[in-house]
Amino acid sequence: MTSLSQHLQTHWQQLRGMTYDLLNVLSAQYLTKSLPFATSQDIQYQFFCMLGTQESWLPVLSSGTMESWDCSLMPAPEGDALSLADVKAHFEAADQALFAQLAQIDLLHPVGDGNPPLHHYMVLVEHEAHHQGQLINFIYALDLPIPPSWADKWALHRGE
Repeated sequence: MTSLSQHLQTHWQQLRGMTYDLLNVLSAQYLTKSLPFATSQDIQYQFFCMLGTQESWLPVLSSGTMESWDCSLMPAPEGDALSLADVKAHFEAADQALFAQLAQIDLLHPVGDGNPPLHHYMVLVEHEAHHQGQLINFIYALDLPIPPSWADKWALHRGE
């Protein structure tokens, strides 16, 4: 019988797999691109925020409290792009840490804030999906390639 933590790991692999699919169709030059308005962050900021939140979320799963927000991937200097390989490697390490955490905790037993870790996992999923939504804006505004998994999951296409 498949455990709840195994189901969540499979779910996360599918969701994060879409992020990997996008990384696989991008070239590094796109990472510094922004949307066409003054306050837009660039694409690499989206990945930085996704990764930092995932890394910072591990204590939330076990205690219900975020100790601090930090990201193992330092932002590139202004105007420079991060390495796509570095972004992927940091995501992969964070995924392994998340899977280890999910396997070690009782996902249904309330933690310090009164919510079970499953609730906190769902909030992390919402954050990831939010950033995928932001990245869809970049895909359309900058005419970036649409990965097949994104076309399927989010019904994306370019109309004629």
